Order: sequence, then C-alpha cells, then structure tokens
Amino acid sequence: MVFAAGCSLLALGGGARAAETAGTPEGTTVVEDVKVTARRASASINGLDVDPRTLPQNVRVLDRALIETIGVANLSDLFDLAGGMARQNSFGGAWDAYAIRGFSGDINQGPDLLVNRFVSNRGFNPRRDVATVEAFQVLKGPASALSGKGEPGGSINIVTKAPGRDPVAIVEASYGSFDTWRGVADLNGPLTSTTAARLVAAYQETDGFRDHVGSDRLVLAPSFTWAPTDRLRVLYQLEANKVHFVHDRGVVAIGGNGKALPRTRFLGEPNDGKIRQETLQHQASFFLDLAEGISLEGGVQYRDGLFKGQSTHNGSLVGALLRRQLRIHSYSWEDASGRLELAVKRTLAGVDHQLRIGVDAFDYNQTRVFYRFSPSAAVPYAIDVYNPVYGQAKPTATLNQNILEELNGKSLYVQDLATIGRLTVMLGVRHDWFEQNNTNYRTSRLDQQKPSRTSPRAAVTWMASDTVSLYASWGQSFRYNQGVDAVSRAFAPELGEAYEAGLKVRLLDDALTGTASVFRIEKENTLVNDPANSGFSIAVGEARSEGAEANATWAVSDKLSITAVYAYTDAKVTRDTRPGLTGSSLSNVPKHSGAVYASWASNRTQPGSIGIGGGLSFVGERAGDDVNSGFKLPRYATARVNLGVQVTPSVRAALDVENLFDTAYLESSYSNVWITPGAPRTVTGRLKVVF
Repeated sequence: MVFAAGCSLLALGGGARAAETAGTPEGTTVVEDVKVTARRASASINGLDVDPRTLPQNVRVLDRALIETIGVANLSDLFDLAGGMARQNSFGGAWDAYAIRGFSGDINQGPDLLVNRFVSNRGFNPRRDVATVEAFQVLKGPASALSGKGEPGGSINIVTKAPGRDPVAIVEASYGSFDTWRGVADLNGPLTSTTAARLVAAYQETDGFRDHVGSDRLVLAPSFTWAPTDRLRVLYQLEANKVHFVHDRGVVAIGGNGKALPRTRFLGEPNDGKIRQETLQHQASFFLDLAEGISLEGGVQYRDGLFKGQSTHNGSLVGALLRRQLRIHSYSWEDASGRLELAVKRTLAGVDHQLRIGVDAFDYNQTRVFYRFSPSAAVPYAIDVYNPVYGQAKPTATLNQNILEELNGKSLYVQDLATIGRLTVMLGVRHDWFEQNNTNYRTSRLDQQKPSRTSPRAAVTWMASDTVSLYASWGQSFRYNQGVDAVSRAFAPELGEAYEAGLKVRLLDDALTGTASVFRIEKENTLVNDPANSGFSIAVGEARSEGAEANATWAVSDKLSITAVYAYTDAKVTRDTRPGLTGSSLSNVPKHSGAVYASWASNRTQPGSIGIGGGLSFVGERAGDDVNSGFKLPRYATARVNLGVQVTPSVRAALDVENLFDTAYLESSYSNVWITPGAPRTVTGRLKVVF
C-alpha cells in the first residue's frame, strides 16, 4: 500500500476507515492495517494513534481523494469544506489567509500553519499549492500544549506526500478559464530494498480573471526515505517554491457598495511588474523503536525565503479619483527549528497511556526593508476608477522601514492520553521561552523582550455507547507577536483561553460519522492596523468568539458519498484601546457559513466509469474592516460541479466548474478600498495519466 496514503489517515487513528475523512468513494482506499516506512503519528497534528471517537476535539481531515475529485490547485479552495474557517485579507494575493473560529493569526504575515507538525508560516510565504499535499488537517480548539505557537481557535497541519514502496508515475495536465495552464508530475518508487524516493513537480501559469493580474508558480518537492531495519525509519523532504504575482489590492466600494465596479477592474499600475516570492524548505525526521510501545521521534527543519518587488496600492477615494500609494518591498528570512519526542504507549494499573514528552527549539531572523510613497492633494498619484488610464510617472518612495527581527525560542512539553474503559482523559502542558530582538536601522533603536508562558490543556471523552461519544476540552494558548509598532516597540504576546464541548457519532456500521460542538474563546493582545500610522499595527484589548459547529460524512453506498459542514461564529471585540470599537464584529468573520459536497462514481476506476460531484458553499454577511465603520461584505452562495470519466485503467479525464451560476461576490476585504472580489465562473479540463 502506498505509504503516503496511510499517513493521510493517521490523523484519525491506525486502521481508520477513509469514510471518516471528507473523502469520496471515487479513488478512496479503505485502510485496515497500515505499516508505514518513514513516519507514524509524528506527522499528524495531534501526535496520536487513537480512535477518532475518543479524541476530545473536533477534527476535520480533507484527504487526497477529495482534493483530486474537486480538482483544486490552491489550499484556500478547501477552506469552505473545512468548517469554521473564514477567508481573510490575503495581502494583495500574497498568501492564503484565514480565520479559524474567528481568529486569524498574524495580520501582516498570514495565518499559523504546520507542515508535518513543523511550524511553517514564519516569513512572507506564498499561497500553498496542493500538488504536495496528502491531507489537510484542521484541529479545532487549542493544541499549543503539543504543537506550540498557534491560535486558540484551532491549528492547521498539512501532511505532505512522501515516498512509498510501490513504483508509480502520475502526470496530470489541465487548461482552463483565463488562459490557465497547469502541469503536475508525481514520480514514486523504491531505489533499493531499504530506500525509496519521490519527486513531485508542478507548474502553473494564468492571466487571472482580473485585468493585468497574471501569475506563475513552480513547485519542486523531492523526498527520500531510508529504513535500514524495522526499528529505524528516516525521511528527508525538500520543497522549493518560486512564485511571480501582481500585488493586487482589488476594488473599492462606491457609496458603501463593494460590487459597484466591475470585478475585473484593476486599479494598480501594470508596469510595476510582478512580486517575486521564493521559499526553500528542508525537513528531516526519524522514527526509532526503542522497545515494545516505546519510540523516539524527532526532526529538524530549515527554511529561507524572500519577498521582493514594487506595487501600487489603493489609498483613499476622492470623488471618482483613487489616490494611491507606491510600495517597494525587500524582505528575506531564515528559519531553523528542531523537535525531539519520546513516545510511550503502555498499560499501567489497568489504564492505557499514550505519553509524549518532547523538546523543541527554533531560531528565526527576518530583514524587512520597505519604501513607501503616500499620496497627498498636491501629489495624488490618482486614477479614475471608472475610466482608468495607466502608465503614470512613478513618484519617489522614501524609506519607511529597515528592521532586523531576531527570534529564538525553546519549549518543553508533556501530553498524556489515558484510557480506562469508556473514559479517556487528555492532559498536557507546555512551557515556552522566547527572546525577541528588533533592530531598527532607520532610527538606530534596539528593542528586546524575553517573554515566557506555560500553556496547559485538559480534556475528557466518555464513550456513551459504541456509536456515540461525548467530550469536553479546555486549554490556554500563547502566541508571540512578530514585528514592532510605529515607534519600534515590540508587542506583548497574544494570550488565549478556549472551552469546547461536543459529541461524535458513528452510525450505520460506521458509514455515517459526524461531530457537533459548541465553543467559547477569549483572546487578548491581538494586532490590528494602526489607524494613525499606515503600514504599522497596534495591539488592542480583548476579543471573544463563541459559537457552534457541525460536520458529517455519509458513505451512502460504495458509489455515493456526502459531506457537509456548518458553523455559527459570533466573534467580537470585548475591550479595545480605540474609542467606539468595543462590541464590534471581527472583520471577515460571518456568523453563518456552511458547505455540502456529494460525489457519485458508477464503477470506481474501471474503464468507462463515470464520476459526478457537486456542492454548494454559503458565507454570511461579514464586517468589512476592523474599525467598526459599518462597511459590510454581503452574504453569498456559490456552486461547483465536477465530472470525470475513467477512459482506461490508467487514463482519467475530468471537467470542473467553479462558481457554476457566475455569482458576483466579495471574497474578503481589509477596508472599503481594499476589497478582493470573488472569481467568476471558472471552467477547467484535466487529464490524468498513471504509468
């Protein structure tokens, strides 16, 4: 069995059935006994080998089968089906931005993200391509006792493809709307009796649906595994990304209407060129059996990257003229981290324990050099939003920031999952020590801080029956804030506390699985845009998010599967340093959101088999900024359809239609002059060949 397919399911426990993820019958594998060659639960976000019914949290796993069925290329296209995730300001298309249960992470560098349980969001990273993704794991609620820095609303982990024992070569090509070309190659197989290798490569180029907003990206991801004995497994993975994109701040609202302008209208300058993003990521991990039920796991990661280029940004609207900023970015970073864990799975005095004791550390530095021109009545650098004329002379941008940020941290953590009969108790605690140095070369100022924090976690699950379990969870989180304010002072860390209770069901011989939960989260020291100093942030008081979520997956038959999610999220500011904002909603977070997707396959992978899939996504009304201006993004619903034909045992053709009814909608915003419109109807044809 292909190793990577097993890893994608380990988040739900060894021997878990694929129906417990959000996958579909078409191409789904039922896993009864998974023996992997390079990693076990260490790649999973919860670090456990456990029956999902006894895990005291709401977990949503979107597996490779679903990713391939709906034909997505970007990680953000999966957010709707994850449940409780809301799209946020993407910094002009620079990265995948989201809030989970109302909270969105760093507003200037994107959300927290783990890759094989390594922190992988430090720096200005590009949008995530799904070519290397085996599973997308969303763990709701606090997980910082084990995984460290993160949001109290939940943590996101990507399990990436790794080498397997079965030789296979897969090539996929697609072409779609807006002159979008894409090619993916996935080559995998053994080299010797103890080694295997895999290479994943993807290239995509598109003009985009917005005028003058094209992009291209290249992903190369070789990996290598070595298993000299049954007791030792070593895995090395590299991923290189190179992206060119137009920094696009979207459209502006006219009289409060964000859809007044055509969704294709570009208000920047085409001759700015494209922003260049590059990242290089190395991961090396090992798994060593020390004795029956005792293992040592660990790994190291090194990442570096850059973000460089110039762009024209929407400023303020005066009549029909939009005054604009000119920005020039030159950012670079390096990030090294490591982790070592002792895992013990034993029975003591009639109680089954899964104990993990670990240490981790990281060292990170980032250089930010930023030039900016701010418009004025004398030099507006303006464009007519109704009749744009491009090619204006560039104004002079002056130095705004020249900062070296140095971060390093170390942590000690312990987690135990104890099971006795129908009762499971999870206890965890983590202590973090951080050191942050910010050197401002423009002002010759050095600011330092050394915060530390203990983050406890406790949860319990009771198996009321073989089909129903009840759980409750509590935990605290600790998250350092990167960057400095307008006077170069470092920010105090964000602190969070979360409560959750829910139930899980497995009915109809495990064909129907689902989770329903309620939660309440409180958080302080969140960062928002500084209204008095553009380009900088300030820490405000406290915010609270509370709500309810439900998800279910039903394998109606071996041909038909349905998955659905719903979330109610009430996220608002409860205390703020800015007058008049207490009680206001957090930006881009709808109270109501949900999605449903169904897939039917006539005969799986047999020649002539036909696959049909379709779904709906709904996003409710949201606040369009974080200053309580009254600007709102209206609710919307979109539909998708997927058709597939198994031409031969090794050739499959597919047709994907996103936004089937061509709904005009607003995806997210930062303010009423930075609005990201949603894409119109998009049609893509795909051809996949397996050798």
